[in-house]
Amino acid sequence: MLSVSDIILNNPFRVLGVYANSSYREIVATISKATKFLEVGRQVDYPLDLPMVKDFYVKSKLTHSLEDLDNALALLSNSEERLKYAQFWFLRMTSLDDEAFDVLFSGKPNHALSVWNREDNLSSLQNRVIIYLWKCDFKSALQNAAKLYNKYSDEFLKAVDSKGTLVKSANDLIQSFIDTLLVYITPSKLLEYIPSPVWLDCIIPTISDNTLAKLNKAIQDNKDLLDILNTEGVKALPTTLKSGIGDKLIIDTKDEYHLLLKVVSPDDPRLQLVSDRLANMLYECSIDEYNIRKFSPNYSINLLQEALTLSNNSMDKEEINSKIALFQKKAEKFQSEQNNQSGGEFEGCAKVILLIIISQLGWAFLVALIEHC
Repeated sequence: MLSVSDIILNNPFRVLGVYANSSYREIVATISKATKFLEVGRQVDYPLDLPMVKDFYVKSKLTHSLEDLDNALALLSNSEERLKYAQFWFLRMTSLDDEAFDVLFSGKPNHALSVWNREDNLSSLQNRVIIYLWKCDFKSALQNAAKLYNKYSDEFLKAVDSKGTLVKSANDLIQSFIDTLLVYITPSKLLEYIPSPVWLDCIIPTISDNTLAKLNKAIQDNKDLLDILNTEGVKALPTTLKSGIGDKLIIDTKDEYHLLLKVVSPDDPRLQLVSDRLANMLYECSIDEYNIRKFSPNYSINLLQEALTLSNNSMDKEEINSKIALFQKKAEKFQSEQNNQSGGEFEGCAKVILLIIISQLGWAFLVALIEHC
């Protein structure tokens, strides 16, 4: 998964060396300057290629090729894309920003934060969000973003959309911010830091939709493997499949399913549907993998017990319970056969030991020993 630093590193505003509230004229002037440098074989270096960004690259270099510039300009020409990237880049609007950027350019992001923390305004809140995201301090980033969109959503929109083509509410901006973050942060991590019920209302539909899609894909992938097993046999299964298909399904869906339980109510029909689909697939795996792959009865029992916790249908539960009872009998029979086999092996070993003793001591000594006893 991408990290949140990627949207900062690859932000078209950074590539162009401008602020999120820079005018189109300023952007064109910056591109013109960069083009002149590139035409004579010199690489342009912008102040917004910040030390913290350069340090991230270690030995590699930040480049601004003509292709990079063209791609960045194309992205920012689209109002929706410009808004998305503006939410993850710096604003420069006040004297406080001038002071903070002076120390940020010298490689002191924490000092810059202390400057911006002196006052809550549109640009100071926005710039704090960017620094906190870069530091992976998601709690502080979301707290400042909540203040920003609660108080300054209209001003933010005017600052980054100079053409005035976008009409967005505070909730629209929150939704856009969350949707973008979810590309770079796992939903479960983001849930830890949601600052208010309003934000929770925005994030739940996105998380539930994404999670349901992942669960349904895992179920379909499992079904495809089971179809291969039934039509082509064990040898046709991928060599990367190290465990049972049912076990793989449990592992692949465990985290997503628990996340879904956190964001939807127990009686949500979508939750019930995906639960029943999971239960049915585990039921099929318990039978097919026992019959075809010759897995142990205990493997099937484990899958069926998991299916029982997931199923919402009383008739299905009854069928699952009957299968659990059947496999428990098979498991008991298997254990009994193992014990008998072990006893037979022990008896055989005893006979071998007796023959060795006889060969070493001789019959006469053995008879005398028995008579003495």
